[in-house]
Amino acid sequence: MELDQIDHRILTLLRQDADLPNTSLAEQVGLSPSACLRRVARLKEGGVIRRIVALVDPAQLDRRLSAVVTVKLERHGPEFRRDFIKRVRTEAAVSQCYMVTGNISCVVILHVADMDEYSALADRLFHADSNVVAFTTYLVMSTMKAEASLAME
Repeated sequence: MELDQIDHRILTLLRQDADLPNTSLAEQVGLSPSACLRRVARLKEGGVIRRIVALVDPAQLDRRLSAVVTVKLERHGPEFRRDFIKRVRTEAAVSQCYMVTGNISCVVILHVADMDEYSALADRLFHADSNVVAFTTYLVMSTMKAEASLAME
């Protein structure tokens, strides 16, 4: 999909505040509200905007313990990863998971209430999977940046 300067400006503004009213968005990009609405719809239909979500503060939902977990899988074919991926996707505490290159297989970002919840999650996701050779958990001491936006400049 070809994007012009107006499309890029719309995306920049929506990345900053996806709750921005269409009339304000249209005014800031120099379009009529109806033309702006059509542009946003086209960006959604074209898959540029995958979905609109709210960024929620985990601590406000009593998810005060955040962790980054690196996971090493023994076997790497799709059939071997399938069960692990399925469990990760259904685990509410997992906010992100990336298959990566290098010495580890994937990186999991999660938010739990406490160490007991983490321990139960580790049992379900990591210990119960015979394809997980090793995992290392890094507890987050403080968050410097947590954005869902994507830099376009």
